[in-house]
Amino acid sequence: MNLSRVLWTSGLTLAVILSAQSSFAQAVPSKEPSSTHIFPAGGRRGTAVPVRIGTEAMPPGANLRLWGDGVRAAESLGERVKPRYEPSARRPPRDADAVGANMSYPTEWASEFNIAADAPLGTAAWRVTCGWGGTRVRPFLIGDLPEFLETESNSTAERAERVNLPVTINGQIAGERDIDCFVFSATSGQLVIADLFAARIGSPLDPVVELFAADGRKVRAEVSRVADDNRLSFRIPGAGDYVLQIANVSFRGGPEFVYRVTLSDAEQAEKNQLADRTTTSGHALSSDAGIRTTERLTPTEVLRLPAAIQGHFLKADSEDSFRILAKKDEFIAIECRPASLSSIAMPISVLEDATGRALAKASGAESVDRACLIEWKAPADGEYRLRVRDLQHGTRGGPEFAYRLSVRQAQPDFQLSLSPDYVNVTQGNRTDLDVTAKRFGGFTGPIDLSITGLPEGVTFEPPRIADNQTSLKLVLKAIDDTRPTDATLRLIGNAMIANQPVEHAASVASLAEAATANSVQLTVQHKPIFKLTCNEAYQYGHRGTIYPYAMQIERLGGFDGEIHVQLCERQVQDLDGIEVVETLIPPGVTEFKNLVYLPETMHASVQHHCRPYSQVWATFTDKWGQRQSMLSICDKRNMIRTMPTVVKLKSLDEHVTARPGTTVRCQLVLDRTPNFDGAMVIELIEPPARTGFMAERVRIEAGQTRTEMVIRIDDSANCLPDLSLRFRAVGQLREDVTVISEAAIPVRLEP
Repeated sequence: MNLSRVLWTSGLTLAVILSAQSSFAQAVPSKEPSSTHIFPAGGRRGTAVPVRIGTEAMPPGANLRLWGDGVRAAESLGERVKPRYEPSARRPPRDADAVGANMSYPTEWASEFNIAADAPLGTAAWRVTCGWGGTRVRPFLIGDLPEFLETESNSTAERAERVNLPVTINGQIAGERDIDCFVFSATSGQLVIADLFAARIGSPLDPVVELFAADGRKVRAEVSRVADDNRLSFRIPGAGDYVLQIANVSFRGGPEFVYRVTLSDAEQAEKNQLADRTTTSGHALSSDAGIRTTERLTPTEVLRLPAAIQGHFLKADSEDSFRILAKKDEFIAIECRPASLSSIAMPISVLEDATGRALAKASGAESVDRACLIEWKAPADGEYRLRVRDLQHGTRGGPEFAYRLSVRQAQPDFQLSLSPDYVNVTQGNRTDLDVTAKRFGGFTGPIDLSITGLPEGVTFEPPRIADNQTSLKLVLKAIDDTRPTDATLRLIGNAMIANQPVEHAASVASLAEAATANSVQLTVQHKPIFKLTCNEAYQYGHRGTIYPYAMQIERLGGFDGEIHVQLCERQVQDLDGIEVVETLIPPGVTEFKNLVYLPETMHASVQHHCRPYSQVWATFTDKWGQRQSMLSICDKRNMIRTMPTVVKLKSLDEHVTARPGTTVRCQLVLDRTPNFDGAMVIELIEPPARTGFMAERVRIEAGQTRTEMVIRIDDSANCLPDLSLRFRAVGQLREDVTVISEAAIPVRLEP
């Protein structure tokens, strides 16, 4: 609902009233800015791709940071956009207070990614920053197939959008119970492969993908896993049209439920896999280590060290066995890990003696990167047997369970890993990162740390990982006068091993690993310039009104500029249609009324109260001449218990009949209660005038109940099959409380 327009229609003005109210603390959503998605999640080489970037707690004018050869975009996000999504089914609202869950209503911003014709296939990366912090790094995929963007409504087979193979489809399960349908033609016996990206691009979507023939019969799929996503193979039973259906398993939805699916035949799918394939980097192997597959290694053949083997757990009961000859006190390192980022293997390694007695065991479930490591000293000369299987042994197997095994003499060494892949630190404050040190081959010495890319005024501690230490908190500190900026950091570890200096850069896990190259993105935040608060005590307002809730702004650091108020994108309660009118607070003002819209359609029997969080933002120029945008989330909620509506707009017509080039008359009535006898202005709000439907506003005077609306329909009007006329009545319950009621009338189209 355009509430600003409602207030303009009713003539309501914002009142700034002095007040002092007590408050008490309650749970509050996270105040850090974040990104939720990008749509589409990728694009084709040689094209300009308009995108929508989703954020939370991010003010307008934020910076867009982009990494990737051959990919360019404007350095700031564009205007806020509000695309039309599939409406969610009406249902009782959920309240997340008990579990502290975050309910997200992300804002989307316009941008455009320009992809060069020679841009490398694979992954670019992006993040968003502002004066109040930065977001995690997210991927943007670059392909070379034709791209298709879904449009709503395509939730039934009859409305399925036609695509031609091969194609990459970009979609969003943007409404609860939304289903996306696409139709394509295929030949008998053709193998069609659907490679879906959701988890791999950070989407919360848990997709259900099904294929149906024209007669509604479901086509059987062979499902394999690529990382945490599915790749489905369909053998087409007969020539004709087929409908691909994509939904979310839990029937949840939202703009952030983004997916990207490539539909192709087997040959094209293999090309796509080769282009997307990225292997992980494990502990360094000897340069002369050969790569052998388990299929070529006979049960009687002995592993010659150093050795590297690539294998698969192809069946549910697959277990690979290897013979190892070792001398007494020989120190051997055995590492087994997923063969690539797309592998879902979680290996388990067991080392046994000649009698079958287990000498050592390691599981990938105990490691973040799913790698298992055994470092073992042979107790005696002899032959030993290494068994390798997957954690899901006995239940699942397949080509996606690929692993890489290395066996070598253990050498003293170390690895560093760092998380997360982004961090924010406020001027004059501190934050920390988690550092993990893996030690190999008996190395126990200290590791000296250094960081490249630190901005002036930012320091870190401690400078060293102590003897035998395997984890620590790396603290970043910013002095009061640190210039707000963004920086790319890399952590380097140095140690003396066998009297030789050894240096390793820390690895950093990220959704866009290839593009950001084991780095941490730092944003130095500007100090807060304001704080929003209110009295968190219940007040009472009627459903179908805009309620003025008293709030206060504490201005900090001498900031005296104008401030914008809006609804927070993070809530701990279903909004159920609740909105906050976006309001501009003039310079110097510290107390104001927040305008909270309580829709007449709220579930009164389930949610008889309203508890939204609000946020404020402003732009200013800092002492370094940099344009900054800042945002603050209120630490308390607007607590309103709702009462029944005071008036209801109704139609005396069950439906109206219309066609282009005609005039329609609608009879409307106000069902008043004793609480409201005032005048109201009624207008046609849907369809909008630009589509060819026009009507003059009508005023119903105080005490009156009936009126007629005359709607003129242009000859060129766009008349959709499910057309309805929606009217809105606006009045004043009292000087500072606006009353709103709406009514819809179905339209039957004449031939």
